[in-house]
Amino acid sequence: MPTRRGILLSDSWSNLCRKEVDSPWSWIVCCCATIIVGLFFGMTLNFGILFPVLMNYFQETRERTGKFKKCFSFTAWVGSVGIACIFALGPVTSMLVNRFGCRRTALTGAITCIASLLLSSLPSSIALMYVTYSIPFGFGSSCLFVSSYVVISLYFDKRKAIATGIVASGTGTGVLVVAPLLQALLDNYDWRKTYRIMAGIFSVVCLLCLTFDPAVLKRKVKETEQDGEGETENLAVNHAKNDGKEEIQKKWLNFSIFKEKTFVVLTLAYTVAFLGQHAPRLHLVKFAEDLGISADSASRLFIYIGITTFISRLLSGILCNMRCVNSFYVFMFGFILDGSSVIFLSQAKNYGHLIVFSFLYGLADGFVIGTFNILILYCVEPSKRASAFGVSALFYGITTATGPPLAGFMADRLNTYVPSFILCAVVEFLAAALLFVIICGKETSRSRWPIDCNQGDSQLCEVEDNNEGVTNGQHSKVGLPGETAEKE
Repeated sequence: MPTRRGILLSDSWSNLCRKEVDSPWSWIVCCCATIIVGLFFGMTLNFGILFPVLMNYFQETRERTGKFKKCFSFTAWVGSVGIACIFALGPVTSMLVNRFGCRRTALTGAITCIASLLLSSLPSSIALMYVTYSIPFGFGSSCLFVSSYVVISLYFDKRKAIATGIVASGTGTGVLVVAPLLQALLDNYDWRKTYRIMAGIFSVVCLLCLTFDPAVLKRKVKETEQDGEGETENLAVNHAKNDGKEEIQKKWLNFSIFKEKTFVVLTLAYTVAFLGQHAPRLHLVKFAEDLGISADSASRLFIYIGITTFISRLLSGILCNMRCVNSFYVFMFGFILDGSSVIFLSQAKNYGHLIVFSFLYGLADGFVIGTFNILILYCVEPSKRASAFGVSALFYGITTATGPPLAGFMADRLNTYVPSFILCAVVEFLAAALLFVIICGKETSRSRWPIDCNQGDSQLCEVEDNNEGVTNGQHSKVGLPGETAEKE
């Protein structure tokens, strides 16, 4: 006969594993998504640690054959294309998420990343790295990227901004953890064994993806109904795949997102900014070596970036969940701080200056990327989120691919990184100015969520429920962070 303690433990375990919106299981999914984001972004964004090693190795081969000259930008393309593919392939992976769900798409991405890392340990020329690393690892990471953020929008309602901020902070955690790991592996093994070991570590992602259960129960908003005798509260719980209606209505890609003015504004500003967003990070180790700083010391800068990025991404989620804070101003502040930190980097003369830059750049990176991920997910209806997330990634992925190689090309021709970094700062300020002009033009300073719903000056977005439609003339708000639906 089961004891009372056994019954309590059974009930607790049952509640923990109940796959419902805003349940304990939702936070387990959030933690798994955070680790996944940390691993693949930690690998791609820390390519700056592998960059000098690969450049030196393949330059020696070129000098012996006499076919090529030394060039920063040719090797830089390997890392920048890998980062860019995460974003540029967003429309493709968002279609996979729409069609096959988050879990299957994430598993596909994890297996692709593992295969890519194993194959990347084999090339005999830098050109083959584009085939073994840049494109396949970028595709796999894109699958994980879109799935990890979209699944959060499915599992959270009340704390969606905070949960999204936690997942975004995984990037900082990944940079913080993977940077010293890569440097330690390079110190003890060659770069080929480093890739193989990272492939083994990456296999844990396959297990974490299993938590992305598509059969999430969706708790609907409490509604108060008045009758002649008093008030009663009804709490309706609908399955996410209610009667299969949602499956029938799924689209590969929803292009109606371009009718959303807020989506267009966010994507435009972010695309401009990403021309200079990742270039300083990718060239940081090489720039430090030019100042006479060792590679080990330079790699520690990524730890400082990781710490501050982690903090600011968490903070961006908390700020965006507050009613008194306009998320667009947090976004704009990140652009301004980013540009200022890169100008400071261009004038750096010693290791202390690089540490200060790392802290400022990490804070800016967290505010920009963390706030954007929150805004882009919740500026459209739930059925359009995967499409919005993926399509926007396509546009800023293009500038992500061109930024670091352009900085390397300028460094080759001018023998200094200063003009490259100044250009990066200029585009950050341009993105902030673009956002500022649009905010003023729409007079959105009074709203914490300056979203145009094409309904005049209304601050509320009304959408039809996917399963039940609009009944009795009642509507519900779009699920923006920090907001709850209220009966009018």
